[in-house]
Amino acid sequence: MSLNVKCLKQLNNKVIKLLKHIQFVRPVLVSSGLLFFYTALKAQTAYDSLKIKVPKHFFQTAILLDAYSKPKQTIKETDPTSKRLKDYAVKQYNLSFYTPIATINNYSHDSTINDNTHYLLTGNFMLLQPQFGGLQQHLLTKMGLGFRLIHNTGKKGLFFAEFSPFVTSDNTLKGANYWRMASTILYSHLFNDRFNLRIGITKSFLWGNRHYLPFFGVRIGKLDGVNLSFQFPRNINLQVPLSQSVRLNAYVKPQGGMFLFSNVDTLYFKNTDRKFHFTRYEVLAGLRLDVTATEHFAFYVAGGISGRNNITLYSEQANTKYKRLPLRKTFYELNTAPTGFINLGCVIRFGKRKSIGKNTNLYEAIDLNNSIDPGDNGLIIPNSEIRKANTERSNLKLKDVQDLIDYNDY
Repeated sequence: MSLNVKCLKQLNNKVIKLLKHIQFVRPVLVSSGLLFFYTALKAQTAYDSLKIKVPKHFFQTAILLDAYSKPKQTIKETDPTSKRLKDYAVKQYNLSFYTPIATINNYSHDSTINDNTHYLLTGNFMLLQPQFGGLQQHLLTKMGLGFRLIHNTGKKGLFFAEFSPFVTSDNTLKGANYWRMASTILYSHLFNDRFNLRIGITKSFLWGNRHYLPFFGVRIGKLDGVNLSFQFPRNINLQVPLSQSVRLNAYVKPQGGMFLFSNVDTLYFKNTDRKFHFTRYEVLAGLRLDVTATEHFAFYVAGGISGRNNITLYSEQANTKYKRLPLRKTFYELNTAPTGFINLGCVIRFGKRKSIGKNTNLYEAIDLNNSIDPGDNGLIIPNSEIRKANTERSNLKLKDVQDLIDYNDY
């Protein structure tokens, strides 16, 4: 009996010790849990407070500077106006820009389709110097702002629309301006990354008249590789990458426009309004070397033959019946022989853009934006963004991140 009592007392003492241990451990466990929760909460708060600045747009702001010149040609015609003009040469300087103002991104419920809409503001300033030996120097200007929209459906199609009003003037006639508007609306269909079709309509002055023309385009080949592009009425262009930063272009394209011209030289005796209009067009066939120096700077050098040269002088009074149609009546027209030309230019880009990876739809959106230049001047802006996106590689090496890895974590 005494043995049983002794055993019971020993058992009771062990239970009491165990209970005391449990009472000690529980606060420790609870406090440890609170500490972990507090630490996790602080870490989450710190993470949420980080403000990581992500680029908003797939396009950078770009400024294009372009200079064009062709030599003097003697006018051999013997009519009074030709004798008065004597000879003809052209110098042309262009400053253009585009900048994204809004980008709307939409993803499908499973994030497999990304459609996006891009809104861009465009601008253009041109200084044209038609040089005639028998006239004082006229400086013709063309300037305007435009708006364009590019919608990528995320599947096979893209829509492009641009409206580009501009005004022309002559420095020898202060206060006189003439307003016009160029526009293009088209649909671009990507059958695959090697074949593209475009169809639409454009109002263009590149052919020295106010033409409403169908837009039809075909591209064969990848945009980041060798490709042949036929874009009526703007250009035919064969692009051949020579290296990661150099590309050779062989192209044929029109160049021209319609400009207000002062009658300060009394070239047109019937004009009582002190002004008329000067139009010109030519077809350029040349070679151009594009060099992408950095992500923010590219330049090009071009030269070739200028053919089908035409200049026309007409008055508004004689074409009142055709105010919104192609002009019909002119008082002077001249076609000159082919000559050489030189063309230099550079593109300066600002800011960062969203990564496009190898997204063929975004490649096409960039090519649309660059192949239809602001201001309807027939310029071809280098696709330096596409080349950069295709060759983007990380500069990080294992030694740069090895300190962040601890095998004990695993």
